[in-house]
Amino acid sequence: MTLRIVVFDRSDVLVKGLAKAVAALPDEPDVEVLERPAEVVAAFEEGPVDVLVVGPSELSAAGMRRVAKLHAEHPETVVVVAGKVSDLPAPVTLVKAGAAEIIKLPAGAPTIRRVLVSAIAQANARRVEVRVEVPAEREEETVEETVVVPEQRQPAHTITVASATGGCGKTFLASNLAYLLARGTGKRVAMVDLDLQFGEVVSMLQLRPTRTIVDVDLHEEGSLESAMTRHEGGFDVLAAPRDPIAADSLSATQVADVLLAVRQRYDYLIIDTPPSLNEVVLSSFDISENLIVLATLDVPSVNNMRVFLSTLERLKIPTDGLHLVLNKAEKNVGFSGSDVEQILGRAWDLVLPYDREVSRAVNLGQPVTEAAPSSDVSRRLVEGLSRIVPGVAVPTPAPVRRRGFLARLLADLKPRRVALPEEKP
Repeated sequence: MTLRIVVFDRSDVLVKGLAKAVAALPDEPDVEVLERPAEVVAAFEEGPVDVLVVGPSELSAAGMRRVAKLHAEHPETVVVVAGKVSDLPAPVTLVKAGAAEIIKLPAGAPTIRRVLVSAIAQANARRVEVRVEVPAEREEETVEETVVVPEQRQPAHTITVASATGGCGKTFLASNLAYLLARGTGKRVAMVDLDLQFGEVVSMLQLRPTRTIVDVDLHEEGSLESAMTRHEGGFDVLAAPRDPIAADSLSATQVADVLLAVRQRYDYLIIDTPPSLNEVVLSSFDISENLIVLATLDVPSVNNMRVFLSTLERLKIPTDGLHLVLNKAEKNVGFSGSDVEQILGRAWDLVLPYDREVSRAVNLGQPVTEAAPSSDVSRRLVEGLSRIVPGVAVPTPAPVRRRGFLARLLADLKPRRVALPEEKP
């Protein structure tokens, strides 16, 4: 299916560079350059528009109101705003208009091309199709397969961590939730990395798994258990494949079966997801009591969260256990968390500040609640978890003291006192 890009602009400032950028794309999309608002409305009526590029001539208050109306009516369209930095509207206005990407003019074809590639990738991710399959009555099977069924127990309380934009801190939050639940409750906790192509759990926690999710065979006893990697914080991790290509060997059905098997063996299950809404991610939503969605204080992240929440509504996904988290919150960045609350129409359930302790903890391979339990971000995480998982009072855990590489090396080099035998007369 050919992608469709509509350019809404009355000037030629953008068109020349845009034409060169489009020609350099691997699959050249259909591009329509329109000058009148009525023409743009008609273009949307003709069929789906994947990317709407708003040029400098439409950055007025009236123009942005028109774009915001189009975005409200067609949230699946990725909006790109182009203009000089001095002419760009305020961040709140950009978010209301649905701006997912910004082209700062003047810009050459390579820069415009990079922005378009990102916008096209987002457009492809927003093409979510939900297929409801009614299982047909099975005829008598000729081949019987034996599936290892674990001892029946209460399924794990499942929490999925998601976002519509990369870099929001999903893996950071998921690993800290796993650590807090393991240390605070003493129960069995598992963490599954569902970013099957570019999972970061292993690198963030500095783990060395011998097996990953692609090695799990539910027909083989002990296969799942042997694929789990133990973290010193007291929880188990099911890692994503080491090779991104290997992810293609896993179907959404296989992943769903693995998640159900993990859920049956643990008390708590934390699922880390990629920034997309594919069938694998949707399968994790189906089994989750809680869904945590993250954003940061920047226009693309907030706008994509709006689209994400709108998509959940259109897909009829229950949001009783939905929690919104603002991560890396800072002051004086153009707009505030309260501004975003007005845009989203609901309050944040948890606001986490930007904290250098997070980077230090990542470099140590530890959750920040382990490396720096008294830090502001750790205290807020503890308070937030108690609200997200009702009935779980998680005390601030004492840090696990682990010597770093240099300390271990110095200990090995330190001279040891050896008791010599007494000399005989």
